[in-house]
Amino acid sequence: MPKRYTSRELVKLAGEFGWILVGVSGDHQNFKHPASRFIVTIVHPQKDVPVGRALDTVKKIRLELK
Repeated sequence: MPKRYTSRELVKLAGEFGWILVGVSGDHQNFKHPASRFIVTIVHPQKDVPVGRALDTVKKIRLELK
């Protein structure tokens, strides 16, 4: 079973990998990395992020740097 994440953990993970908060629209926080042209959106606050969305976000945060 994949690890379940909270939105707080995803925001912290994004910060650890160098992603910078560039904008907030309601409960959506947009992060951008200086070496990437993409923006990653995390819904915050959300206690239990659905597994598929969490895995997709983690994959984007870690793999877009390469």
